[in-house]
Order: sequence, then C-alpha cells, then structure tokens
Amino acid sequence: MDWIAWIRGSLSAALQWFEAHPGTAGWLEAVGSIATIVFVYLLALLQNRRFRSHENTDRIRRAQGLALVLIPVLIAFRPKLEAAIIQESQPAPPDEVIHLLDQLYILGVAGGSLLQMVATLQANQRSELPADANETARSSYNSVVRQRLSNALRYCDDAVSALLRLTRTRTV
Repeated sequence: MDWIAWIRGSLSAALQWFEAHPGTAGWLEAVGSIATIVFVYLLALLQNRRFRSHENTDRIRRAQGLALVLIPVLIAFRPKLEAAIIQESQPAPPDEVIHLLDQLYILGVAGGSLLQMVATLQANQRSELPADANETARSSYNSVVRQRLSNALRYCDDAVSALLRLTRTRTV
C-alpha cells in the first residue's frame, strides 16, 4: 500500500508544479508531439525492414527453386558442349534454359553466366563458313568456333558452381 501512496504523492506534486508554471503545458505538448513523430517514424522503419527481409527471403527461395531445376539440365548439357568442341559443331542451348531466360535475373551471377553461355552459343549458331573459303579461312573459322564453344563451356561451369552455392544459401 505504501507504493500507491507514493504514486499519489508524486502525481499530486507534479500536477501542482505544472499548475504553478503556466508555460509548461505548451512545452510538454511540443515534446510529446516530437516523441510521437519519432515513434511513428521508427515504427514505419521497422515494418519496412521486416517487409524487405521477407521479400529478400522469398527472392532467394525462388532463385533456389530455379537453381534446382537448372543444375541437372546444365550438368547433362556439359558433355554435349565437350563433344561439340571436338567435333566443331553448333549445339543449341538447352530448351529449358531458353524457356527460363526471362527469369534468370533472379539468379544473380549464375543468371549472368547462363545468359553469356546462351549468347555465345547463339552467336556460334549464326556464324557460317563461306562456301568459297580456302583452307586458311576454314582453319580460322574452326579456331573461332572452338574458342566460342570453350567460352560457352566455361560459362556453363561457372553457372553450375554459382547455382550450387545458391542452393546452399540458408534462409530462415
């Protein structure tokens, strides 16, 4: 019961002090308004951070799902690229990758490597050896084809390693 009496005494003393000083109410109102503004700002900031955190987690999970789809496709495509380098052929990018081109931005670095692989393979498909090419032109053309396919293989390997790292990213 002593604490109730202490609160009553403190409260009555504070009220008497406020009544004795007429400008105090304005100052108290100003401080309360500023404190309310700061509180609302901090609350909005906290909610925005929470929303961004959930949004980032969702983006990572979508990227992980896409990575789990693409890893087997790229691992199966790698031997085709190696054979194309030896045979100097013009392999087409995997259909699964072509159908997902508009979603590769979610993958970050891995998506960039995949886009470079697709662009390199498509450039290789568009290039043709002229019909009247001599042996030097043919040798130069084959060298360029091997270089493009080697680059595509490197981009494929880079994409697979980046996708594997992405699938190991923890989301809570």
